Amino acid sequence: MGSLTGTGHLVRLILRRDRFRLPVWLLAITGLTAFSGAAVRSTYDSPESLASYARTVGDSAVGRLNSGHQVALDTIDGIVANEITIVTNVGVALMAMFLVVRHTRAEEESGRAELVRAGVVGRHAAPFAVGLVAIGAAILLGALITGVLLAVGLDPAGSVAFGAAHATLGLFFAAVAAAASQITYGARGALGIAGGVVGVTYIVRSLGAMGENALYWVSPFGWAQGVDAFGDERWWLLAVVVGAAAVVFGLAAWLVTQRDAGAGLVQPRPGRPHASRALGTPFGLGLRLQRGLLLGWLVGLAALAAVYAAVVPLVPDLLEGNPEMAEMLQISGTEDMVIDQFLAYINVTLGVIGCVFGVASVLRLRTEEEGDRAEALLATRLSRRRWIWGSLGVTSLGLGVIALGMGVAMVVGYLGVEDASRSGSLLAGVLAQLPAMLLVAAVAFLVVAWLPRFAIWVWAIVAFVMVEAMLGDSLRLPEAVRSASPYFHLPLYPSEAWTPLPGLVLLGLGAAATAVGLTGYQRRDIGR
Repeated sequence: MGSLTGTGHLVRLILRRDRFRLPVWLLAITGLTAFSGAAVRSTYDSPESLASYARTVGDSAVGRLNSGHQVALDTIDGIVANEITIVTNVGVALMAMFLVVRHTRAEEESGRAELVRAGVVGRHAAPFAVGLVAIGAAILLGALITGVLLAVGLDPAGSVAFGAAHATLGLFFAAVAAAASQITYGARGALGIAGGVVGVTYIVRSLGAMGENALYWVSPFGWAQGVDAFGDERWWLLAVVVGAAAVVFGLAAWLVTQRDAGAGLVQPRPGRPHASRALGTPFGLGLRLQRGLLLGWLVGLAALAAVYAAVVPLVPDLLEGNPEMAEMLQISGTEDMVIDQFLAYINVTLGVIGCVFGVASVLRLRTEEEGDRAEALLATRLSRRRWIWGSLGVTSLGLGVIALGMGVAMVVGYLGVEDASRSGSLLAGVLAQLPAMLLVAAVAFLVVAWLPRFAIWVWAIVAFVMVEAMLGDSLRLPEAVRSASPYFHLPLYPSEAWTPLPGLVLLGLGAAATAVGLTGYQRRDIGR
């Protein structure tokens, strides 16, 4: 039996298990690309608007911070690429990361990998199969993006270059996830390492593009974007990204041989002989299990909030020369009004991203069930109600801490370039998003409680609120559709006066969803 024996069977098994997850990722990213491309094409439909965009966005530090250094911004092709880059870049990286960790480290952690290896399966068959599926998914996504751009009517060569750059970017982060899966003992640690690499390299690319310095070329995002789709098309840079991915894949393959199956290169520290009193409570246990998740989201979102706040004073000049972008963002008026409206947009964006933590935290309940750890806990004197309230308490506290951290970071980032006159509104604007964040988490809990087998689909809720908040105006979504998002009902503070009633209604709906979900959890079997 060779080291790759059984690879074909494992590839089919992975595709069978991900027959819903993988198409959702592919359709979500390509769908957003199609909608955004069509919306941008209809907005910048004159030579004057194209020239205005190139003059303002091309020379703007804010634009480069968001989307990196793009080329051909005086053409509709370059504008479409610039506007969709942030979604497609991060989307392909996250898709590759979750796919690889789910079928490597998570399989070992659950014990299923050991059962598979007990059959006629080579030592390297499982990671090799995952690598093949990840490579195929990245190439397929690149092809789909290319097809969408061609359907929108963009240049064929540039469309192929843009899609190929994203395919190679997916290959690189699949390799990063494969290497991260060899380092840690658990899937959460692997996701933390791989996610940290995605976040750090994206920020490095953004800072390098904003400062127009060498940092831009340190990041794989910069390499992929340096292909200059719709510009000079530097095809040779694709080979650089593929080569870097091959090196990291080779490192991951070598690391597999340096550890025991089911173990990581970095072993977890032994625990204390006796648990603390707090760890003996459902809330304390939940906080201990989720502290890494909470800390990662807090640091990442606080850094993002600080960076956005620091560039706020540049926004009036950017939008003054680009009325089409101002119209797309629904921003107009005096300089103070423009700043207030932009802050309102940033607040909603941060609130929507922050709700991802709430959903991930709620899904920990389902993870504990599937790992049979919940059953062991509930075999003690711990009641099901107390266990659930402890976990939901961690979720609620975490969302509150993240909202407060983002608000404080906004104040700190703004004080670095301006005075303290807006400090109160900066902090209050982010905190005003907390009711919507809590409601999304409550709806996720409702799904997990009553429809546990469909728990993964709660991410569709997150995708919807993101699209509504960030692209609802540009996509011209009907108000009946947009009203399904809780963020739609909150006042756009500070551009609109803050009123407590919408937030209180959302909190009431969240409490009702939690109560109904608790009833569902008590009526069904654990693990079913």
